[in-house]
Amino acid sequence: MKDIKQNNKSDYIVIPNPIYDVVFKYLMEDNLSAKIILSTLINEKIKKLTFRPISHAEKIQGPNSDKKIKLFHLDFTALIEKPNGKEELIMIEIQKANNAGDIFRFKQYICANFQQKQEVEITNPKTEAIEKINKPIRLIPIFILNFRIENEVNDLIIHTKRRKIGVFKGIELQKNNDFIDNLSFDMLVVQLPNLSKIKDNDYKNDEYKTNLYHLLRLFDQQAKDKDNRHRLLIVKTLFPKFLERIINRLKAADADNPNLEAQMNAEDEYLAELIRRDNEISYFKQELEKTSEKLEKEKQRAEEERLQKETAKQKELEAKQKLAKKMIEYGEKIDEIMQVTDLSKDEIIKLM
Repeated sequence: MKDIKQNNKSDYIVIPNPIYDVVFKYLMEDNLSAKIILSTLINEKIKKLTFRPISHAEKIQGPNSDKKIKLFHLDFTALIEKPNGKEELIMIEIQKANNAGDIFRFKQYICANFQQKQEVEITNPKTEAIEKINKPIRLIPIFILNFRIENEVNDLIIHTKRRKIGVFKGIELQKNNDFIDNLSFDMLVVQLPNLSKIKDNDYKNDEYKTNLYHLLRLFDQQAKDKDNRHRLLIVKTLFPKFLERIINRLKAADADNPNLEAQMNAEDEYLAELIRRDNEISYFKQELEKTSEKLEKEKQRAEEERLQKETAKQKELEAKQKLAKKMIEYGEKIDEIMQVTDLSKDEIIKLM
């Protein structure tokens, strides 16, 4: 594939950086663009896609700023068509992050969405009456990360897949199982910094991987405009036709959002504040660990000293008892033994 650096500047198209929440939300609000992105990511045919109105919006105000911004976590319900022609309603949860500390936010959202249900009609086998029941919706979380979470395989996407295997017989269950399937989920984790590690041989001759790679190149942070990091420079001719709708949607973002640049600046300020806060927290954590380690060493030293004193005291007592026994053998009086050994009368009597 031709490197974009070999192209003239006139070959470039400037798009807003979709790693920013305000840009990403604008992109995903276009149903067709969202359908292309999500179907490419999960490798499923999406017949109908609905942007869920309950999508979370967090209003955040930095402690050193009076500006407020919203960070979004987007939920979709999708009607997919399986290879056998059957349809299934699923839920897709897509989140982005620039900061590894967001894992706690991810976990909170997954727990909330894991409880979502759909109402379905079934036929009662006894009465043959149509009844409505609540059935869990299969959840597929997708995380687009602007940092690496592993350095073992350095892949662009990590896909965790549910596998149902018997422990003793080692046989994998092939059929759907409502109990297991509704209590587990597949997950996709995108590591954007690993885009540069993907070579032609990693995806060529595989339609899914090829489309996936080209899609994620629209998020390539190495393509930032050196004069404005809020913009990416891409060469349209390097992207397949199926991404045309997404590229045109991104190109329209500035016209549809006159305050786009200001909102992106607000996100920068917030993220800078997060980094500053995390650095401070990390520093104080290290100081706490050092203090705790020092206190633990002092505690251990004090304990060792206590044990040493107890041992010395016990040895001294044993020596006194041996001397007292000898004096008893030689017929010395108790008062004399008390004066020499410093033992009490009761202690001496016990030795007789």
